Amino acid sequence: MPFYLYKQSPRPDGSVRYTQQRQITLAGSSTGLIYPFVLAYARRQERFAWHAKINDLLDEAGIPPKGHAVVIDLKPKESVTLFELTDVWGYSYPEWTPIAMRMETLFLDEKPLDPDAFKQRFADARCRRRPLYEFLHLQGGTIGGSWNWGQVGTVNGALLPPEALDFFLERLQESLAEPGDTQECDAPTTPR
Repeated sequence: MPFYLYKQSPRPDGSVRYTQQRQITLAGSSTGLIYPFVLAYARRQERFAWHAKINDLLDEAGIPPKGHAVVIDLKPKESVTLFELTDVWGYSYPEWTPIAMRMETLFLDEKPLDPDAFKQRFADARCRRRPLYEFLHLQGGTIGGSWNWGQVGTVNGALLPPEALDFFLERLQESLAEPGDTQECDAPTTPR
């Protein structure tokens, strides 16, 4: 499940063109987007419940947030299934951090003639951005750790103690109450 930084450019029809810039990661202490955010705000607390918009994570990592997006390629070898990352909630313990990610659907199981070329540059003209959530965990926290993904797999599920689960459920309920969260994603058209 790779993560990519995309440049966003407005189009005359009101949609946004996405142009792939480079692969990035949420994990890791040297290049990950989450570590600098938690480091800046946790202030060595033993437990730290937090929320970051993607712009917050990009900004703390030294990437100008304006005109950029983080896109997740869920099925890189199968089809075009892309989600735009919008929010990350975390509950950082001293050595590990479960996270919840909120994403918006861009494309689901699309099969363009050239999937790799499509992923390099596309427009969101017909996508209505249905929300999707995923729970993961990182091996880093308020005191230390590698900040890499947990040991189950490259990117994996999270074990949630009661206080972390309560935090995520409260925040996700708030997020679900936001307007426009019940739409479906139409089939894409190839940008010209």
